[in-house]
Amino acid sequence: MSEVVDEDDRTYRVRRQRRSTIVIAVVLLSLAGAFYYASTYFRDTTPTPGPCTTEVPAAPLSPEDVSLNVYNATSRKGLAAAVAKTATDRGFKVKAIGNDPKKATIKQVAQVRFGPEGADSAELVKSHVPQAVLVNDKRKGDTVDLVVGNGWKSFGKVPALPTPTQTLRQCPTITVGG
Repeated sequence: MSEVVDEDDRTYRVRRQRRSTIVIAVVLLSLAGAFYYASTYFRDTTPTPGPCTTEVPAAPLSPEDVSLNVYNATSRKGLAAAVAKTATDRGFKVKAIGNDPKKATIKQVAQVRFGPEGADSAELVKSHVPQAVLVNDKRKGDTVDLVVGNGWKSFGKVPALPTPTQTLRQCPTITVGG
């Protein structure tokens, strides 16, 4: 009888070990599946980098970047000085103040004279004096002349400064050095 009990006891132990092994394997597989699911969830929600650019966005021109000469083409005394003060208050760098050196008669509000290098500066001045007429006089340098004419009343509203716009993000820069 002891052999039968030992045989049954051994069979019972083997079955119990097998059952425990199966339970542990199922638990481990379940944990592995849960970790895999969690990793795909986090992988899917991380942002993927899109296209990028290496070009640096150009900063918009501001009044501090513009060298301005203010000239009076009218018979009103002190007009150039008053306009120059307002231009300085708006941030322009006023270089010269005086009567129009070309002695032109300007019936419009004002003329903005500039050369090829000062085209952007002239556009900025014109945004402050909307009724002004742009005149490209082919001068060297980026200095702009604001010549006030007979129709001058005042500067226009201060335009909102544009912000640099960029459609693509900056690519990361990698420096290789030694």
